[in-house]
Amino acid sequence: MRRYTGFREFVQRDQRSLVGTALLLTGSHDQAIRLVLKAFRTVGLAWPPTAWENPTQHAFVTLYHAFLRRPTAAGPTALVRLPARRRLIVVACLHNGRTPAEMADILDLPVETVEAEVTEALATLTKGDRKRLANRFATQAGEASVPDLSERSFKALRRRGRRRALLTALAVLVMAGLIVTLTPQGQSWTSALALGEKAPQSRATTTSPASAGTPADSPGSTGAPESAGSANPSASPAPSASPEPSNSSTASPETPVSTKASPAPWQAPRTSSVIRYAVPGECGARPETPWAGKVLCAGWRLKLAPGGERGQASGGPRETTLEVPDAVQSLGYGDGAHRTLSPVISPDGHRVAYLSAADLRYVAHDLPTGTRRYLSPALTPADVERGPSVSVSGDGRRFTVDLATGRLRTDFATGSASRPSPGDRTPAEQAADWLRTRYPAWKDSPTGRYAAAVAQADAGGEGIIHIVDATARRVFKRLPLPSSGSGVTGEVVGWLNAREVVVALTGGDASGLYRVHAVSGQSRRLPDLPAADRIALGALTAR
Repeated sequence: MRRYTGFREFVQRDQRSLVGTALLLTGSHDQAIRLVLKAFRTVGLAWPPTAWENPTQHAFVTLYHAFLRRPTAAGPTALVRLPARRRLIVVACLHNGRTPAEMADILDLPVETVEAEVTEALATLTKGDRKRLANRFATQAGEASVPDLSERSFKALRRRGRRRALLTALAVLVMAGLIVTLTPQGQSWTSALALGEKAPQSRATTTSPASAGTPADSPGSTGAPESAGSANPSASPAPSASPEPSNSSTASPETPVSTKASPAPWQAPRTSSVIRYAVPGECGARPETPWAGKVLCAGWRLKLAPGGERGQASGGPRETTLEVPDAVQSLGYGDGAHRTLSPVISPDGHRVAYLSAADLRYVAHDLPTGTRRYLSPALTPADVERGPSVSVSGDGRRFTVDLATGRLRTDFATGSASRPSPGDRTPAEQAADWLRTRYPAWKDSPTGRYAAAVAQADAGGEGIIHIVDATARRVFKRLPLPSSGSGVTGEVVGWLNAREVVVALTGGDASGLYRVHAVSGQSRRLPDLPAADRIALGALTAR
């Protein structure tokens, strides 16, 4: 079965650790084997795992919940005489190396409750000696007799697959019987047959004057040769001057379609050009009710230029444009509020990542190869409420998505996704919560050591650029905006390189993009970039 490629190796790799944990929980080899087989079956039904899932962690969490649903205890040890939840928590924390916070999240408990359970178990089993109890667990788990469970796991999956196929076939037969029973004689409810009988008439109606003004590939059409009114074979053509308003989804040349479908997932064309920057595209009318999770506006334009040395690009007459229709601009949340979202572009201009309106999850594209990677699962209401974001490393290889459950980092080259540990996070990522309380928006430097933001000096004062040392969490440089005056506001839109930031000014004649040295404060305008309210920077020429 091609679907289960890699499943056998996964079972053979992790069966010993899972059986050892199950033996500690149950005290019986037979019960431990049954518990582990349940976990393997659950993981197998969801196989293959997505890029951001860890099948080992999935198996352990499934084992924990399966044990709590039907806890068992065998043997004379003091461990199995503990209450089931306390037994599970102390084994997971001391033997599997999980933290109280992780177990609190898995079991939906307060962290204080988990810590109290661990303390009670330690006092009961070893009078508080944590190291001795951990060594005891390792010894007992190492005594587990572990057969090869891969074949038994495959048998369970095949048995489940046959049962599901049988139930599906039975449901189809029942539905077919109901259709035959309820269909009046002489009528056909098979849409394909009905359309086939009416195909000549449908093809003729497309040349009528009422529909000739809308080509098949226009924004208001479905792209099919049949008109919207011929979908029902028993319906007669409506008169051209009907007194009643039409509910047809086919738009006339003068009336735009109000119920526009979500854009299809974008597929990047393979090109050697690099992305210089991206600006928002035309949005159109926004929904009147921006409920949470509703995409209010989508579409960004990528400006490309021929690739130069080290992937840098320069503007000029050879600059081209790529439309990305599914890149979200605005996302509804809360009570009528919305968030503005922007794509991120790798410094070399080869990759772009954004929230896709087609899937409502983050995706990344590589232009030289045309490869697409998913960076996150579909957003949840909690993700929308927190405010999702995506960032890219200085080398353009790793993309990090910030969700309500934490950060998810994806290596584009391999497609592997993981939760970054504190040691893997840059200083700016570690200081994100601290920065969020002080600035409405900020940008990390390519090294991740610094962040740049615009803050108000005082009430009604002019904006000041703050260069923040993220490691020390302090402002070490305060720089004036490139231009001052009444009504002039600024925002840091990115870093041009490790020493210069790009600031967007709005208001008066000073509107535009400026490069500002992060140490000296020297600034000059970037004339070859548009003075857009929002812009995402890519491979710019540092000249």
